[in-house]
This record gives sequence, structure tokens and C-alpha cells, in this order.
Amino acid sequence: MNGNMKTWRFGVDNNRLVDLVLQGKKTATTSIYEENSISKAGEESILLYENGQAACITKTIKVIVTEFKNITKELAELEGEGDFEEWKTAHIEFFQLIKPDFNENTKVEFEIFKVIKILKR
Repeated sequence: MNGNMKTWRFGVDNNRLVDLVLQGKKTATTSIYEENSISKAGEESILLYENGQAACITKTIKVIVTEFKNITKELAELEGEGDFEEWKTAHIEFFQLIKPDFNENTKVEFEIFKVIKILKR
């Protein structure tokens, strides 16, 4: 395994979301856009459990940078987190904790990924 591989966790409810990824129900994630931290298609990284245990290796398939309001129901469904309106509300509330002025016009990074190797269940 590449020792230089980037590791990552979800910002909230990490272990539950990792389980959704391992079950194949979650194949995307949304984060606040930051110019120098953008993922690139083809990039591989290690998704971690809260305790630091490696869960799986993911490969970025596609990255969409757009305003939050442009994330469609179809894209949000890739996150595997249920109802679209609940998804939107939960994400806005979470992003406002990080960036108080976050709103529908704030740029986000929507990353579609796939699991290429499960390391631990």
C-alpha cells in the first residue's frame, strides 16, 4: 500500500457513513469547496473509521464544483443518506457550523468515488 496515500473521514457521523460506503450504499460526499484541497479524478485515498482504523481504499471517479443549490436529487441520492430534503437540511446545518455564512450559493465540492479495496469491516 502506498504510504503517501491521503487519508480522510466524514465530517459528521463518520462510522455510520463508513458503514454505508462499505455496504455500497454511499458513493459520494459533499464538502465545502476549498481551492487547494480539491480531490482529483483517479486519486486513491484511505477512508478511516473514527478510531483511525483503515476501512477501505477509495478512488475518486468525478469531482463537481458548483454552488450548493445546484446539487440535484440524483446526485444527493449517491450519498445514500435518505430523503433529499433531509439531506439538504442536514448538510446546510453542518456546513454552517464550519462556515457560519454558508448558504445555497456557497460553492461545494461533490465527489463521486468507488471502493476499490475493503481493508476492514
